[in-house]
Amino acid sequence: MLAVVLLPALLCDAELYASPLAALKDLANPFVVTVAEPDLARAATLVLERAPARFALAGTSAGGNLALEVLAAAPERVVGLWLTGVNPGRHADPDGARQLQERVRAGEFEAVVDLLAARSVHAAGQHADGALSVLRAMARRAGPEVFLRQSEAIIARRDRWDVLTGLDVPTLLLWGRHDAFAGADTARAIAERVRDARLVVLDDCGHLPTLERPAACVPAVRAWLTAVAERPLKGAPPC
Repeated sequence: MLAVVLLPALLCDAELYASPLAALKDLANPFVVTVAEPDLARAATLVLERAPARFALAGTSAGGNLALEVLAAAPERVVGLWLTGVNPGRHADPDGARQLQERVRAGEFEAVVDLLAARSVHAAGQHADGALSVLRAMARRAGPEVFLRQSEAIIARRDRWDVLTGLDVPTLLLWGRHDAFAGADTARAIAERVRDARLVVLDDCGHLPTLERPAACVPAVRAWLTAVAERPLKGAPPC
């Protein structure tokens, strides 16, 4: 069965993907990997140490930035790519992000979580209340130290648009139309660089489609998994 490595968003864990993966267990063997390193290159090394020899790769938001770092480090191991809510460029507002870090260090972790959650989830969405509840629960499980380490990695990230140019694996870009962190125009710009990209934009959805529109994610992810499984592998797997 196809191995799929899933990299959750900032402060998130396996629950981010739990609902759609339950409907896809006949197609995928999921490996949800959470790391909290202040450097994406080191985080990517840890992901590759835990991952199978070859795998499809998925990343949401900060997990998407980590996915691009993994892809840059070991492109021959990645047989498919699914990105959601990621900006492949450098951080757009490092000063603002560091202010949030300072608030967390000052004991305002819960307030920062509430701020980020409110911006992440589309308030008018059908499942907004449930998505906010799950997001806050994941953040509390992670805690302030994980936030500080993960956010530092994202603030200091490299521009990784280059790893997308000419990428030739089945690629799913699954986006919320109301994503306040990385709009659908970013997804379209990614699609223009990738040879085999499918863009799916979900209405009434913000930054986290697998929480906000889980049932709507299933057909798109199912089609992607099928395309990855049917694509002939190139070259020999790494030793």
